[in-house]
Amino acid sequence: MDSSAQPDRLSDLPDVLLVLIISCLSFKQCVQTSLLSKRWGSLHLERRNVSFKESDFLSPSVFADPIRRVLARTAFVGYMRRWVARMGDQPMDTFGISISDPQTYLDVIESLIAFAVQKRVKSLVLDFSNPAWRTFHNVNREELVVKIPQSVYDLTTLESLKVCACDDFDPSRLSNLEKLKSVSFGWMELTNIQPLLKRLETLTMHDCWGLDFERISGDMIRELAIKDCDFFLTCILDLPRVDIFKYSGDILCFEFDRMNAVISEVDLDFQVLETEPGDHNEATEGGMLCQLLNNLLDNGRRCATTLTVCPFLLKRIPLAVSPHLLRRMRTKHLVLKTKLHPEEFNGIRLLLINCPNLETLTLDLLPPSPTATASSYAGIDPQTYWMQNISYKCLRETLTTVVVKNFTGGAELNLVKYLLRSSCHLEKVELYMPFDLDDSRKMFASARSEMLQRSSENVRVCVHNS
Repeated sequence: MDSSAQPDRLSDLPDVLLVLIISCLSFKQCVQTSLLSKRWGSLHLERRNVSFKESDFLSPSVFADPIRRVLARTAFVGYMRRWVARMGDQPMDTFGISISDPQTYLDVIESLIAFAVQKRVKSLVLDFSNPAWRTFHNVNREELVVKIPQSVYDLTTLESLKVCACDDFDPSRLSNLEKLKSVSFGWMELTNIQPLLKRLETLTMHDCWGLDFERISGDMIRELAIKDCDFFLTCILDLPRVDIFKYSGDILCFEFDRMNAVISEVDLDFQVLETEPGDHNEATEGGMLCQLLNNLLDNGRRCATTLTVCPFLLKRIPLAVSPHLLRRMRTKHLVLKTKLHPEEFNGIRLLLINCPNLETLTLDLLPPSPTATASSYAGIDPQTYWMQNISYKCLRETLTTVVVKNFTGGAELNLVKYLLRSSCHLEKVELYMPFDLDDSRKMFASARSEMLQRSSENVRVCVHNS
């Protein structure tokens, strides 16, 4: 049938439903719908969630060209002004501004913040960070010129707030906002945060410095995410309801006071240490990581249902003076972010030993995709290591699912074949190929997956395009 004869059912919907539909799109995509027809031209203005992101309007090539960048930023700021001028009495729930190098546009930013406050928004994003920054050490403090006005500290409708790269920010002044449940802070000095924590449910901190607290305590906090922050040597967590804990950065001596007996998700990432110059005491780092796992999981009395670890942890924990002191964990889903370097293999085995209740194992292969190599490391041959006839309690009794992300049919094949061979109750293997895999490599990966299926009659091998 001619597609032109098909009824346009989308256009038959009332405006109120179309607005709901386009509200599920990103703000940039939502604006693009205005080109569809005259009717769609103003529908995007009725959206209650507005987010002005410089990155949506400036491509990396434009951002890198000084002249084109100035012109594009001028057009971007003009667009924001026109949008706000056309809003009128339209109600709004979410408002966001994300623009780098804000010095030139302080008056515009001030007026946009005032607009959001006037609209009594529930969610507010004020992000003035620079995409060129890689760590907080790259931040030029003189670039932090935006100050949060008192009107934001007094905005009682706020339920969610994100503040990045602002000057003289005082989180304690938000402590009287009874509806505020979720905050995210980044790229700035962060002090005096404890008064704010009493009502929060979600706290995110990334690339912050000057942290003047050694204790994070909040009876209502359910999710805590810390990324590359400049802490003191130790930090005490007192979070009796925490359900998600994510930490990325240097090895920190965490102490755990009150914590949930069962934490749904724990994610530990120390990859930043891979790029740090200088000598590393590998045995000391391994011992600290083993101790961190033991303390976090209370020597087996606390459970992380899903545990995600990084290649650095896999490399270091076997090198601890006493790696056998790593306690058993009641983890059911283990996510291994790995480059499958032979240096990581003993760490993988150590975690399999200490996760006797494991039901799902995910191999998240990090780029560049691993490729088979004949070279060995410290006597570990990647071609023969996983041929050893060694099994563990989780493989014999509980493991039912293996997931491989970024599967290419390369070096990961040896580990997958070992799991197929050694797991008594394995039901399925899910293989996710990278979305950017070319046709020839995709055919190669598919052929390898078919080989796995032929060698495992009782296991279902499924291949997916990511």
